[in-house]
Amino acid sequence: MEKAEFEKMCTDRRRAVLAYAYMCCRDLHLAEDIVQETLTIAFQKRDQYFPEADFGAWLISIARNVWYRERERRGIAARAARFIESNAALIFEEDRYSETRWEKERRALDGCIRKLGGVDREILEAHFHRNRRYAEIAQAMGRTVAWVKTRMYRARSALLQCVRLFLKEAEANEA
Repeated sequence: MEKAEFEKMCTDRRRAVLAYAYMCCRDLHLAEDIVQETLTIAFQKRDQYFPEADFGAWLISIARNVWYRERERRGIAARAARFIESNAALIFEEDRYSETRWEKERRALDGCIRKLGGVDREILEAHFHRNRRYAEIAQAMGRTVAWVKTRMYRARSALLQCVRLFLKEAEANEA
Protein backbone atom coordinates (compact mmCIF):
# COMPACT_ATOMS: atom_id res chain seq x y z
CA MET A 1 0.00 0.00 0.00
CA GLU A 2 1.29 3.43 -0.92
CA LYS A 3 2.30 5.67 1.99
CA ALA A 4 0.00 8.52 0.89
CA GLU A 5 -3.00 6.17 0.52
CA PHE A 6 -2.28 4.66 3.92
CA GLU A 7 -2.07 8.09 5.57
CA LYS A 8 -5.38 9.13 4.01
CA MET A 9 -7.11 5.97 5.22
CA CYS A 10 -5.73 6.56 8.73
CA THR A 11 -6.82 10.20 8.70
CA ASP A 12 -10.32 9.24 7.56
CA ARG A 13 -10.71 6.76 10.42
CA ARG A 14 -8.81 8.56 13.19
CA ARG A 15 -11.94 9.93 14.85
CA ALA A 16 -13.56 6.49 14.98
CA VAL A 17 -10.45 5.01 16.58
CA LEU A 18 -10.34 7.91 19.05
CA ALA A 19 -14.00 7.36 19.92
CA TYR A 20 -13.32 3.66 20.50
CA ALA A 21 -10.25 4.36 22.64
CA TYR A 22 -12.15 6.96 24.69
CA MET A 23 -15.01 4.52 25.20
CA CYS A 24 -12.50 2.02 26.59
CA CYS A 25 -10.57 4.27 28.95
CA ARG A 26 -12.80 7.33 29.58
CA ASP A 27 -9.70 9.53 29.55
CA LEU A 28 -9.23 11.77 26.51
CA HIS A 29 -5.46 12.15 26.94
CA LEU A 30 -4.96 8.41 27.31
CA ALA A 31 -7.30 7.81 24.34
CA GLU A 32 -5.18 10.13 22.20
CA ASP A 33 -2.05 8.25 23.27
CA ILE A 34 -3.73 4.96 22.34
CA VAL A 35 -4.65 6.35 18.91
CA GLN A 36 -1.11 7.61 18.34
CA GLU A 37 0.39 4.23 19.23
CA THR A 38 -2.27 2.45 17.16
CA LEU A 39 -1.42 4.48 14.06
CA THR A 40 2.29 3.95 14.62
CA ILE A 41 1.83 0.18 14.87
CA ALA A 42 -0.51 0.18 11.87
CA PHE A 43 2.07 2.09 9.81
CA GLN A 44 4.79 -0.38 10.80
CA LYS A 45 2.55 -3.33 9.91
CA ARG A 46 0.82 -1.84 6.87
CA ASP A 47 2.17 -4.62 4.67
CA GLN A 48 0.13 -7.09 6.78
CA TYR A 49 -3.17 -5.36 5.92
CA PHE A 50 -5.26 -7.11 3.28
CA PRO A 51 -7.16 -4.70 0.99
CA GLU A 52 -10.33 -6.80 1.12
CA ALA A 53 -10.51 -6.39 4.92
CA ASP A 54 -12.25 -3.48 6.66
CA PHE A 55 -9.48 -0.97 7.37
CA GLY A 56 -11.36 0.66 10.25
CA ALA A 57 -11.91 -2.71 11.93
CA TRP A 58 -8.21 -3.48 11.51
CA LEU A 59 -7.28 -0.23 13.23
CA ILE A 60 -9.79 -0.86 16.03
CA SER A 61 -8.34 -4.33 16.63
CA ILE A 62 -4.89 -2.79 16.99
CA ALA A 63 -6.30 -0.11 19.32
CA ARG A 64 -7.97 -2.83 21.41
CA ASN A 65 -4.64 -4.60 21.89
CA VAL A 66 -2.92 -1.32 22.76
CA TRP A 67 -5.66 -0.60 25.31
CA TYR A 68 -5.36 -4.07 26.86
CA ARG A 69 -1.61 -3.62 27.29
CA GLU A 70 -2.08 -0.15 28.79
CA ARG A 71 -4.87 -1.32 31.06
CA GLU A 72 -2.75 -4.18 32.35
CA ARG A 73 0.25 -1.91 32.82
CA ARG A 74 -1.80 0.55 34.88
CA GLY A 75 -3.84 -2.03 36.78
CA ILE A 76 -7.05 -0.46 35.50
CA ALA A 77 -8.95 -3.73 35.23
CA ALA A 78 -8.68 -4.39 38.96
CA ARG A 79 -9.90 -0.89 39.83
CA ALA A 80 -12.78 -1.21 37.38
CA ALA A 81 -13.85 -4.53 38.89
CA ARG A 82 -13.75 -3.06 42.40
CA PHE A 83 -15.79 -0.07 41.22
CA ILE A 84 -18.45 -2.29 39.66
CA GLU A 85 -18.65 -4.46 42.77
CA SER A 86 -19.00 -1.49 45.10
CA ASN A 87 -21.58 0.23 42.89
CA ALA A 88 -23.52 -2.74 41.56
CA ALA A 89 -26.77 -1.59 43.15
CA LEU A 90 -26.48 1.72 41.30
CA ILE A 91 -25.55 0.13 37.99
CA PHE A 92 -28.14 -2.64 37.83
CA GLU A 93 -31.85 -2.37 38.39
CA GLU A 94 -32.53 -4.62 41.38
CA ASP A 95 -36.10 -5.49 40.39
CA ARG A 96 -35.05 -6.40 36.87
CA TYR A 97 -32.90 -9.22 38.21
CA SER A 98 -35.13 -10.56 40.93
CA GLU A 99 -35.39 -14.31 41.53
CA THR A 100 -38.74 -14.30 39.73
CA ARG A 101 -37.22 -12.59 36.68
CA TRP A 102 -34.29 -15.01 36.58
CA GLU A 103 -36.68 -17.96 36.80
CA LYS A 104 -38.81 -16.61 33.93
CA GLU A 105 -35.73 -16.12 31.77
CA ARG A 106 -34.43 -19.61 32.63
CA ARG A 107 -37.76 -21.22 31.70
CA ALA A 108 -37.88 -19.20 28.48
CA LEU A 109 -34.34 -20.27 27.58
CA ASP A 110 -35.10 -23.94 28.34
CA GLY A 111 -38.16 -23.81 26.07
CA CYS A 112 -36.26 -22.07 23.31
CA ILE A 113 -33.37 -24.54 23.46
CA ARG A 114 -35.86 -27.38 22.97
CA LYS A 115 -37.09 -25.65 19.79
CA LEU A 116 -33.58 -25.59 18.26
CA GLY A 117 -32.52 -28.19 15.76
CA GLY A 118 -30.48 -31.14 16.99
CA VAL A 119 -27.20 -29.97 15.46
CA ASP A 120 -27.50 -26.53 17.04
CA ARG A 121 -28.37 -28.03 20.44
CA GLU A 122 -25.39 -30.37 20.10
CA ILE A 123 -23.02 -27.47 19.39
CA LEU A 124 -24.38 -25.44 22.32
CA GLU A 125 -24.12 -28.46 24.63
CA ALA A 126 -20.54 -29.17 23.58
CA HIS A 127 -19.43 -25.56 23.99
CA PHE A 128 -21.29 -24.46 27.11
CA HIS A 129 -21.69 -27.67 29.09
CA ARG A 130 -18.63 -29.67 28.11
CA ASN A 131 -16.40 -26.57 27.65
CA ARG A 132 -15.26 -27.61 24.18
CA ARG A 133 -13.53 -25.11 21.93
CA TYR A 134 -14.85 -24.46 18.45
CA ALA A 135 -11.91 -26.33 16.90
CA GLU A 136 -12.67 -29.41 19.02
CA ILE A 137 -16.35 -29.30 18.08
CA ALA A 138 -15.49 -28.89 14.41
CA GLN A 139 -13.14 -31.86 14.49
CA ALA A 140 -15.68 -34.06 16.31
CA MET A 141 -18.41 -33.13 13.80
CA GLY A 142 -16.18 -33.36 10.74
CA ARG A 143 -16.78 -29.70 9.89
CA THR A 144 -14.74 -26.52 9.65
CA VAL A 145 -14.30 -24.07 12.51
CA ALA A 146 -16.01 -21.40 10.39
CA TRP A 147 -19.06 -23.66 10.03
CA VAL A 148 -19.22 -24.19 13.81
CA LYS A 149 -18.85 -20.44 14.48
CA THR A 150 -21.61 -19.64 12.00
CA ARG A 151 -23.96 -22.25 13.47
CA MET A 152 -23.18 -21.02 17.00
CA TYR A 153 -23.87 -17.42 16.01
CA ARG A 154 -27.16 -18.35 14.36
CA ALA A 155 -28.23 -20.55 17.27
CA ARG A 156 -27.45 -17.86 19.84
CA SER A 157 -29.25 -15.23 17.76
CA ALA A 158 -32.29 -17.50 17.45
CA LEU A 159 -32.25 -18.15 21.21
CA LEU A 160 -32.06 -14.45 22.00
CA GLN A 161 -34.96 -13.67 19.68
CA CYS A 162 -37.01 -16.57 21.07
CA VAL A 163 -36.39 -15.61 24.72
CA ARG A 164 -37.28 -11.97 24.05
CA LEU A 165 -40.51 -13.01 22.33
CA PHE A 166 -41.38 -15.46 25.13
CA LEU A 167 -40.81 -12.79 27.83
CA LYS A 168 -42.78 -10.20 25.87
CA GLU A 169 -45.71 -12.61 25.53
CA ALA A 170 -45.49 -13.54 29.22
CA GLU A 171 -45.59 -9.85 30.24
CA ALA A 172 -48.58 -9.25 27.94
CA ASN A 173 -50.42 -12.19 29.51
CA GLU A 174 -49.70 -10.88 33.02
CA ALA A 175 -51.05 -7.42 32.19
